[in-house]
Order: sequence, then C-alpha cells, then structure tokens
Amino acid sequence: MDTPLSTPWHRPSAESSNAVLDEATREIKEGHDLFGIGLVSCVARCGGCDDTVFRCDDGTFVMIHLTWSKNERPPWPNYTRLGSFIALELFMDQHEH
Repeated sequence: MDTPLSTPWHRPSAESSNAVLDEATREIKEGHDLFGIGLVSCVARCGGCDDTVFRCDDGTFVMIHLTWSKNERPPWPNYTRLGSFIALELFMDQHEH
C-alpha cells in the first residue's frame, strides 16, 4: 500500500505498527470472529479515532477499533472486514468519526 493517505489517516512507524499488531493479537481471543485470521501488518491508523487497518494473511484487509483493555471479550474489539484494496480505499474515503 504505497498510495498517499488522506487526512486523518497515516502510516504508523515500524515501532508503532508492531505495538498495535501485538495489541490486536492480545485482544482477539477465541470466540471472536477474527480469531485465527492472521494479521500480517498494520497499514494505516486514523488520527481522529484510532481505528486501525491491518493486512491479513489472505491478502484482505480489516479495520479494528482496539480498546487497549486487557479484559476484552467477544464481540470486542469492533471490526469491519474490508476485503480488497479497492474496498479499503472506499472505506478510508468515506470514514467518519
């Protein structure tokens, strides 16, 4: 994903990306719809609401709103499966807080 991002979206630093990926792994527990889906990398974060977009190991994308709480239970954290890159671009263009 090398295209420019429109505000308020930004690409996280490598350190921030790793921290967010670790947090997603902690929050997505057995029983959550995303459990077992391989999150490969954090590709974008919204500066207005902390929504985070991840690339999945099957080539699709998912937006997850992490809670940063250690005691989450499904259905938390909230998420939206985005599928293709085109779906991701449309989601980011229409994103509201």
